[in-house]
Amino acid sequence: MKNKLIFSAFTALMLVAASWSAYADSDVYITQSGTTFTANINIDGNGNEMGNATTVFTATGGNLTFDIDMLGASNKIDGTFKGDGASGVKDLTIKQEGGSNEATVNVGDNSAAPDVHITETTTGSSNNTTYNVGNNAATEDANITTVLTGDSNTLIINENATGSTLTDKTTTVTMIGNTNTPTITHAGTGHHNTVLHHTGSGGDFDINQSGQNDTDVQITTNGGGAMDVDVTITE
Repeated sequence: MKNKLIFSAFTALMLVAASWSAYADSDVYITQSGTTFTANINIDGNGNEMGNATTVFTATGGNLTFDIDMLGASNKIDGTFKGDGASGVKDLTIKQEGGSNEATVNVGDNSAAPDVHITETTTGSSNNTTYNVGNNAATEDANITTVLTGDSNTLIINENATGSTLTDKTTTVTMIGNTNTPTITHAGTGHHNTVLHHTGSGGDFDINQSGQNDTDVQITTNGGGAMDVDVTITE
């Protein structure tokens, strides 16, 4: 069964709650432009997509809040977040449960995106998550918090945001499981702050921070097996 929801919004004020349940192959594509927008997306089943490499979900405007829950295996999220986040709240919340899921989120892609807070909770093994922040446009005060529970998960964070304080550019990662692979890169205008908590056996950790000083890396690990930890800081 192939289900598809295509949603376009051009609005000044909107609240959307979308609940989608299916056994497999459900697609959700969102193009949103405007301010003060809240969307709750719930998708159950396997092989579902929220955006893809050619038809992404795009959020543009101020005071945006997205809450995405995908429960199942082999699901994909591919999206772009532009504009101002809602001050002091979680602007993008992602929850994935299941194995072999993929998520790619670009923040500030060709348009500025100040004050963005991302929270991710993933449970399952062999998942791949990538966040690209401020690569093609000015992005300020980007906070990313992820909790991944499971084995052989891959997390990639590329962060080029600016920030006024150390707490404005904090990446906090908690990984529970074996042979997980986080790669975290902070570049430009200082105030880089990475906090990594790891519990499990094995793993390959790479953290790179550079540009205009103000760097801080905190790693706490509890487990055995072969672990490869590389931290590179360039002033």
